[in-house]
Amino acid sequence: MLASLALFMMSCGGKKHDAAYYMDMVDSIRKAEQVKEIQQKAGIYNDPVEAWFDTLGIHTLPIKSAGAEIWEIGHFSPVPMNINENFGYSASAKLKALGLPSAYRRRVVMVVEMVDSVTPRLMLYTMDKKYQPIDQLTIYEKKDNDRTDDYGETYMEYYITSKYEIMLLLYYQSHHQDQKPELLNSRRFVINKDGQFEETIIEL
Repeated sequence: MLASLALFMMSCGGKKHDAAYYMDMVDSIRKAEQVKEIQQKAGIYNDPVEAWFDTLGIHTLPIKSAGAEIWEIGHFSPVPMNINENFGYSASAKLKALGLPSAYRRRVVMVVEMVDSVTPRLMLYTMDKKYQPIDQLTIYEKKDNDRTDDYGETYMEYYITSKYEIMLLLYYQSHHQDQKPELLNSRRFVINKDGQFEETIIEL
């Protein structure tokens, strides 16, 4: 509101006005914000993108890895083709999304891309006020992995705490299922005040 008022004052070309004039402007801005809030509560939107994002269910934290069984996390809503581009995808991509609690007043969304009919890739997005991505972080995917003496696959597990501490674990699983998964590396991220996923040192 203050930013809008400051912009208006600059556009006045330096003309002087009394205090009552500016108070009227403040009241007008407040009324506009109140009308928008009332419309949102009533389900009335001017922007279809904003309307869709506000329909997303919000999953509470913490969240632990569910592997490829993403339905165990919660209900993911299909992403309309015209909103795929808000996540950097083409209209033909098959995406689903689930809202998470905001971080530093920035919207956080968990997005699933179906690589094929059974293989999901799970990502976290932070979004700006115009519903454009600030940053993204892949937290689950599975890939084939061929070694000189073995073959199998790599996969990720994750854990998200209530403070948005995101732990990512990368494993290798041999095609010999009797062998235990091998931990390849572990990484820890947080969401900083700019909405970026920032890697931090893991304390031992």
